Amino acid sequence: MKYKNISYLFILITLASFSLFFIGCEAVDNTIGDDVRDPYLGEWMFLESFKSTESQSYMVTISKDPNNSSQVILENFANAGQGITVTGIATSTQIVVSSQIISNGWTVNGSGKTDNSDKTIMSWTLSVEAGGTKDYYTATATLQ
Repeated sequence: MKYKNISYLFILITLASFSLFFIGCEAVDNTIGDDVRDPYLGEWMFLESFKSTESQSYMVTISKDPNNSSQVILENFANAGQGITVTGIATSTQIVVSSQIISNGWTVNGSGKTDNSDKTIMSWTLSVEAGGTKDYYTATATLQ
């Protein structure tokens, strides 16, 4: 009878040990969440106004910067030309383009904000310095 109790106790301890092992080996989800850059990716139609009477429209392509998980690349920002890019920092509500000298010689900066309920429209303020003259613009960008 004594051996039966010891065998029962051994089996009970072994099962308890195995249950701890399986709990300890449970997969852990380390993902932080969706990439905040995702809603900004794609082709955006910028309708820009200058001095309240002049306006122009142009396309800007926004893509992820593969070298920095918080940055995006904007091609043709400020209508600088195809193949000319700037980088911006993306948050859940805006993109900020810090002052940068781009390949055509312009210095640009700006920021675009979304409405939390509609991520397909951004309101932008930006500046372009070219040839010693600095101009300020506002624009509405719509995801195409």
